[in-house]
Amino acid sequence: MTDARPQLFTAPTFSRTVAFVAAGLLIFTGFVFQLGEFICGQLSDTNFWLLHMIAVNVWNMLVLRLSTPGVAEMLRFWPLLLVGFGFAILLALQPAKE
Repeated sequence: MTDARPQLFTAPTFSRTVAFVAAGLLIFTGFVFQLGEFICGQLSDTNFWLLHMIAVNVWNMLVLRLSTPGVAEMLRFWPLLLVGFGFAILLALQPAKE
């Protein structure tokens, strides 16, 4: 039996839309953070000594807590991981070709 009432949205369409928006946000934030990394990487740390001091202390606490000093190199390009996850979501949303 079918429902004759008008539907505002269907569940598959809504979930695909939410996934598409989430992928777009991941890609956008990844690009913004990576661009910020490229731009701010050229600035001197002495100009922002207070923020640098806080960031270094927070990072040292995380490294001591995780006991993995190699995480710094792995997380250097984490915005690109966001972009990659966004593109993976978009690829998963492609309709199946028959």
